[in-house]
Amino acid sequence: MSNRYRALWISDVHLGSRDSEPQRLADFLAQNTADTVYLVGDIFDMKALSQGKGSWCEASSVLLGMLSELSSCTRDVIYVPGNHDAPMRSWAGKRLGNIRVERECTHTTADGKRFWVTHGDQFEHHIEINPVSYHIGDNVYYLMLRLNRWINFWRSRFDLPWWSLANHVKNRVNAARKMMNRFEEVAIRETGRRGFDGVICGHIHRAGIRHSAAQESAVTYANCGDWVDSMTAVVEERSGALDILHWHRTPKIARIMTEAVAA
Repeated sequence: MSNRYRALWISDVHLGSRDSEPQRLADFLAQNTADTVYLVGDIFDMKALSQGKGSWCEASSVLLGMLSELSSCTRDVIYVPGNHDAPMRSWAGKRLGNIRVERECTHTTADGKRFWVTHGDQFEHHIEINPVSYHIGDNVYYLMLRLNRWINFWRSRFDLPWWSLANHVKNRVNAARKMMNRFEEVAIRETGRRGFDGVICGHIHRAGIRHSAAQESAVTYANCGDWVDSMTAVVEERSGALDILHWHRTPKIARIMTEAVAA
């Protein structure tokens, strides 16, 4: 029996990259549905594909089929492209089948709060980052994703749930933690300035919900996380409350595909 929510937000799937986990998201969507579904950017990794660093697998095609089927039986599916699928931003205001493409949009919860839905890469431009440190950190992150495949391959052999090496390290490295906290602060400040009650975004691959005060009003920050590492999504309950869902189980199809990757 599937769980049905008022709204569901998914971001940073990175289909076409070697680190994407489409089989896990397919398993998640088979058991979790919503009246409105938001695809909050970086659904495709066009950067990886254009640079020859990615690959398209059968599981990615299966997931696209599921999303197409989902759009035909869901009231509204809205796609807000991110920086890795930026070419799709030119489609803003148009439809891909039953999926509506928007540069950004507003979601009103059941309890009347207005949330700004955006991928979030624009917030990064307001953070001072040393280019060399950023480049090193980016490469280390992708190295950890590669290591994570092998770690979780062996964990799946013992029926252990998915575990994220990258999140484990990011939460313990002071520089990474500071950068992500700064990202959240910038997002909260800009959301308050625009007069919204909250923001729902992705981009930094760290799921979480944070309540803060900005410009004398309460602002809620919610991040979807990702589907290359944390396997998380944001959902709205019927009451209007937001929550984070963690999908750390290893379905049979995921175990078979993980073994194929490791072979």
